[in-house]
Amino acid sequence: MAEGRGGTTVAAAPGAAGDDPRRAPAGIVCSLVTPFGARGELDRAAYGELLDLQADRGVHGLFLLGTAGEGLLMAAEERMDALAFAVERLGGRVPVLAHCGAADTRTACALARHAASLGVRAEASVAPHFFAYRPPELLAHFRAIAEAAPGMGHYVYENPERVGYSVGVATVVRLVREVENVFGVKDTGDSVGRIGEYLAQEPTVEVYAGNNAVVLPALVVGARGAVSAIASACPELVLSVYGSWRAGRLDEAARRQRTLTRLQAALAGLPYLAAIKHLCRRRGMPGGRCRAPQPDLSDDEARELDRRLDALPELRPFIEPLG
Repeated sequence: MAEGRGGTTVAAAPGAAGDDPRRAPAGIVCSLVTPFGARGELDRAAYGELLDLQADRGVHGLFLLGTAGEGLLMAAEERMDALAFAVERLGGRVPVLAHCGAADTRTACALARHAASLGVRAEASVAPHFFAYRPPELLAHFRAIAEAAPGMGHYVYENPERVGYSVGVATVVRLVREVENVFGVKDTGDSVGRIGEYLAQEPTVEVYAGNNAVVLPALVVGARGAVSAIASACPELVLSVYGSWRAGRLDEAARRQRTLTRLQAALAGLPYLAAIKHLCRRRGMPGGRCRAPQPDLSDDEARELDRRLDALPELRPFIEPLG
């Protein structure tokens, strides 16, 4: 156990030493934002600082170049370059997971092979977007990604709100049953019932909750962990939910979950990634800019977000500037 900011206790991820090295780590995985410069270029200095800060704050893993990381707005070569930079910068301090999703199977496979060559522990791929695909095409797509990088773990990144359609529980379950190195799913929905559907299968599907509002309920019903973009700016808060739950302090875990849910609600109606980057800057962390066409916050939006944050006194220990 380690004492965190605001008097919270942060637990180590269970079974960290004995985990299959291809599996995503149990616990809180930060879906890290990517800081860009004024011309849309990767701000390497800022990115390196963010990577160091996350390692120092004790997250159990880093998910890079996913939705929060704006990976789908980058060319494949840019994604490979950013991932290689991150892996070298971290030097094994934190397990790395890469987002390898793409609109076409060939690119997704190339990204997975590259991630595996860097020693990345596991990857998660969002469903191929723009066209809506049926289960046979999705099975072939995800199977090809897993076969392209057999020494790495693979997860389906289920995000129907962004993609436009759902992979579906049945397809995820079939992949886990039939493909040796597909282990589970990152589900960004808000349905604990759906998470329960995954967990009721044989073999059990490893589930990572991708919605900040259901971190604790997902853990209670058996999820392996959570992937959180808000952890880019406030890792201590998300870690405190997990740490309190692991320690059996359910009342405290519930209070932390309510605080996390209120923080999530404070970002509603604003450009989400820009709001997280603003929160990073508010804490003295580099946030960088978003990559077009993702918007940055306007001055009015930034003031409105600060007003909302200041109206939540329970948030103060978790959004104060880093010491």
